[in-house]
Amino acid sequence: MNIKKGYIVSGHGPIIVLLHSSMSSKDQWKHLTHLLNPKFKIIAIDLAGYGDNELPANPQTFSTDDEVNIVENILKKETRHHEMIHLVGHSYGGAIALKLTIKILKKVKTLTLFEPVAFHLLGLNTIARNEISTIVQKLTKAVGKKDPEYATKVFIDYWSGKGTFENLALKTQNAFVRYIDKVLLDFAALFKELLTLKDYSKITVPVCMIKGELSPLASLQVFSTLEQYIPNRSIHCVPGGHMSPITHFNKVNQIIENFLAAGS
Repeated sequence: MNIKKGYIVSGHGPIIVLLHSSMSSKDQWKHLTHLLNPKFKIIAIDLAGYGDNELPANPQTFSTDDEVNIVENILKKETRHHEMIHLVGHSYGGAIALKLTIKILKKVKTLTLFEPVAFHLLGLNTIARNEISTIVQKLTKAVGKKDPEYATKVFIDYWSGKGTFENLALKTQNAFVRYIDKVLLDFAALFKELLTLKDYSKITVPVCMIKGELSPLASLQVFSTLEQYIPNRSIHCVPGGHMSPITHFNKVNQIIENFLAAGS
């Protein structure tokens, strides 16, 4: 294993790039990395402001382009020009994976998405859009009142169920709280995204789309919209919720392993 600032490289074989969710880091993929290392080279990346990566230098202008640049710079260091990659993204990382795939389509062999939160696809004044907008408003208000703990609680409980944050160990709570400012930047960047469904329909590589049965409406609505426009996709569902890559990793990882085995 080769640990570098902002990412980890391990294993040998076809290249898999892993992009994590908001309020997480490259470490969320440790079980998947262990599973795939015998057959693949894994590059697990910290997105901006998470893990070992610093917060964006210019938060006012921050966009998904900045995240894509982080990944591309790492790929330039760790892959050869002719090498193809398998790209895996969860939630916010899934939205970044979609954008990266469109930009470097000829380099992507397969794409795996667990509920990519491309919230800009939600119609204005729809129930799903209003639901996630309400969450963002609560977070923004709490952070504005210098109450990052409450903001983090709202965020964690929305994705994982009421009471989840309070049941976490204090050390874990504090670790999540330090990411809440970046979470707000993530939401802002997602809603500013300019890619359209027509753009996403150009992703012709094999795509594995996974969702959780218990996930919130907003992410499921994005999922159902995307699945209608991405042509070469397979659909999978697991018993958990939006954070299933962490809470139900065995089921999620098995789907990913099977998909990659067929596509590598």
